[in-house]
Amino acid sequence: MPDIQTGRATPADTPSAVLRQQYEEEGFLLLSGLVDDAVSAGAAGYMVDLPGMNGDVEALQKPHLHNAERGLFEHYALRDKTLLDCFGGAFIDMVSLLVDARDVHSPRGVQTQNLLRVEREWQAPGPHIDGIPKANRHRTFPGPYRIAFIAYMSDVESRGGGTLGWPGSHRIVRALAASDPERYAYLFDLNQSLGQLDLGPAVELLPKRGDIRFFQHLWVHGAPFNTRQQPRLALRPLCDCAACNGRWYKRDGWSFWQP
Repeated sequence: MPDIQTGRATPADTPSAVLRQQYEEEGFLLLSGLVDDAVSAGAAGYMVDLPGMNGDVEALQKPHLHNAERGLFEHYALRDKTLLDCFGGAFIDMVSLLVDARDVHSPRGVQTQNLLRVEREWQAPGPHIDGIPKANRHRTFPGPYRIAFIAYMSDVESRGGGTLGWPGSHRIVRALAASDPERYAYLFDLNQSLGQLDLGPAVELLPKRGDIRFFQHLWVHGAPFNTRQQPRLALRPLCDCAACNGRWYKRDGWSFWQP
């Protein structure tokens, strides 16, 4: 792993042409200014009081999940307005801009991806692309999603759960997939070959509370764990409508939200 650079958010009021160009070239955008401070503060306060967030793993019951290796707590299909407000009008407008979508509907639920402190030496996570569970058999093209998101509800320090990403990696991965369409017909198989690619230097993203990361299909990133005392709080939008469930289905009638 080469030296890891660090990256922070771009203001959402940057000219739209600049944002679109950056998104197309780098495969992702980490943006600030899409969630009001009061909204993100309210969401953070709500999230730290969710079951298990005090370290009592036994308080977490299905469909919520705990991954001990990563210190990850996932609270699934929450519908509380305090959390849904994080994906309000400014978020919807930005999605519409980046994917040229009209009549974009709002998410109907959220999933937390909170990281509590893990007591071990930090290690850089391996690279992956989303949509890879073998059981789902997601095809590489057109892929199960056009755009994906994670909203951060806490300030993240280095080695505190900030995602690692490889700028421009979506273009490199797309070229590999196109070089052998039969071999790489499914995302699971494509993901197995990422190690053979020269993706360039990784960037450790260090968001602030209220920042949202947007990323493209085939953008390579790594899911870290958190070595800091402060929990890393994050949300992903879900939806249970028929259109979303026909794209990136997860479980129990829910899918990752798609415009």
